[in-house]
Amino acid sequence: MSGINGAAELLSVANNPDYSETGGGHGAKGVDFPRWWAVFRMMELEKANEPDFLLLFESVQDVAELDSASAPTRARVYQVKKKDSGSWTWAVLTGTVTPKDPSAPPKKPAKTTAATPKAPDFSKVAGSVLGKLHLSLSAFTALPVEGVFLSNAGCDLPLAGGGSASTTMPCSLTDLSPDHVQLLTDAFASLAPGGPPPDLARVKLQKVAIHPDKLDAPAIAAALELLMERSPLHAGQAKALVESLVMKISPLTRGTDACKTFEDLVKERGFSRGAFIDALAALETVPDRMALLSDFLGQLQAEGMPFITIAAIRVAAARVQQERLTGGTDVSREIDDFSDGWIAANPPTPTLRPYVEAALTELKVKFSAHRDQDLIARFVMRAITKCVDQN
Repeated sequence: MSGINGAAELLSVANNPDYSETGGGHGAKGVDFPRWWAVFRMMELEKANEPDFLLLFESVQDVAELDSASAPTRARVYQVKKKDSGSWTWAVLTGTVTPKDPSAPPKKPAKTTAATPKAPDFSKVAGSVLGKLHLSLSAFTALPVEGVFLSNAGCDLPLAGGGSASTTMPCSLTDLSPDHVQLLTDAFASLAPGGPPPDLARVKLQKVAIHPDKLDAPAIAAALELLMERSPLHAGQAKALVESLVMKISPLTRGTDACKTFEDLVKERGFSRGAFIDALAALETVPDRMALLSDFLGQLQAEGMPFITIAAIRVAAARVQQERLTGGTDVSREIDDFSDGWIAANPPTPTLRPYVEAALTELKVKFSAHRDQDLIARFVMRAITKCVDQN
């Protein structure tokens, strides 16, 4: 199919509120989870050298991934859900009752005459996680599309070859045990009587290693890896890059109005590879902290600070920069805050060594348990950060 037809069909589905997700019942973390994962996914796509991509937010389910920002020819629709503990169960995922285990011993027959077995209850399928995902896929008739239920928790569903989907992911719904596949096929078929048979192979279950209490860590790690490859001098800005991308995405998840054109949909709810590349390019305009550190230490050495002290400060500063990627500790943030206050009250002077030594004297009074080179390194990196933030 042509990309133009794909864009038109995508617009039509996105404008139908039956196929979009608007927030959830898991509080702030539940809302943030898809955003942080989306940034992680961008890193994956860029690392894979995809020529183009577009992520649409809360247009078709939580996230829709297209292969083009202008003329899509295929799509992947994601339900992205956080779970604080345990695994996802069959009942929650499908809205149906778990099939009986054929190997389980039969129950004792009732004394009364056995009643005719009741037909499965499919009344809750449409509102279930996988039911909504299946309905979204069924809305597309021209654009090739697949669905993914993605979570930080596994799915406690039996596989055909033994084992559980909770430990064997990703997998498709066709990989489940035969009785579960049959029940799910019947359940999905009940949503559109007389329609084409449900294609369970199009729906995948996927687990992602994102901890609910540390949503940013995988995206930062992926950004660091990408920057080390593409722009090593700016690898220390991985955390800032990820945070800025999440901030750019957040407004895109709040759109509820119908869009007149595919271009409007992209503008209001989409984030493209082009926008991602622009964010990477913006890093090149920000001074590199480690390069500024070399200049700073070079001047300190020229002013008579011993080489061995300079070397120790450089090693400590590298640790500080690495720690910055993970958010630091309470004590390190306290030192940073103290340094910021001291710098604000004592603007840098042309001669750096007396300035740094005066700061060290104050720092040692409050943080006497720390080594001089560690305190100097943290102070210098804060001074450099202040310089960067002003540019």
